[in-house]
Amino acid sequence: MNRGLTFDTLPPPGPAWGGSLMGTSLMATLMLTSGLRLVAWPFAILGAAIFMLLLVGFAVYRTPRFHQDLMAPWAMWFIGIMALGTAWTKLTGAHWCILVGFWVGAPLCLVAYANQLRRFSGTPNFAWGLPLVGPIMASNTAGSIAELTGQRAYWALGIGCMILAVIAAYPLFFRVYLAAFRGEADIHGPAAATTWIPLGVVGQSTSAIALLFGTRVEILVGSALLILAIPMALFAMWHFYPAVLKWVDYSPAWWASTFPTGAIGVGGYSLAQAWDLDWLSALATALPALLILHWCLCAARFLSWWVALRR
Repeated sequence: MNRGLTFDTLPPPGPAWGGSLMGTSLMATLMLTSGLRLVAWPFAILGAAIFMLLLVGFAVYRTPRFHQDLMAPWAMWFIGIMALGTAWTKLTGAHWCILVGFWVGAPLCLVAYANQLRRFSGTPNFAWGLPLVGPIMASNTAGSIAELTGQRAYWALGIGCMILAVIAAYPLFFRVYLAAFRGEADIHGPAAATTWIPLGVVGQSTSAIALLFGTRVEILVGSALLILAIPMALFAMWHFYPAVLKWVDYSPAWWASTFPTGAIGVGGYSLAQAWDLDWLSALATALPALLILHWCLCAARFLSWWVALRR
């Protein structure tokens, strides 16, 4: 049997699979944003089930350890907690969901952020940026809470978290892009999916700007960010889709292609609303299709791995 298809070559259930929690939770939010409330519910329920599975898995296997060089999976887990809380609040109107998600996920994201900045180990890779993306998700979540509750303290927290993400994530991704163009970055095999990660900070930044600063600033800064996202998306497509066609080995890295595409979808939809242009609204409506495609590809790769394993 191919070693790429065995349990012992994959991490056990736990934070390493946080990308599936992130992507599934954001799928619920994006379906709701697109007016597909009935479709959003199954993804929200699935997201909650994934959360419980990963929580129990970590309690059993105690892996990965919370070491400085393993901040990327932990960051996905913490971001996923905030994404899940946000999805359930948007679906149910219960504020406690997003509040719990924020006060659990945001402080832990800041710990992972600070820990990651101490050192970047190994070959340059886009997963380096995952702990640095956490604060922009915290910013977005804080902005949503400020909008829901009217409490200005969350507005201030959102701005602070945004600043942390901007000053660290954007320069880091620029560094990794340079390494990739020089052929020095790890973006081969399953890691090709990580080329989508930088789009997450762009999409989340656009949404956070709308929540924290209003429509005028969103139009100005958000438009520039989404223009920047075009070559980034083309770069990711150039590397990810050939890896999909090769059906590269299944790993947690596959799920790195989900959350960023959803973040761009949410950011694009918000910007389209701000511009109030029909053609842009039509384009933004089509953006969820990218997240749906990637989520389905990841799910299909999991199922094919599982079927091959059972033979």
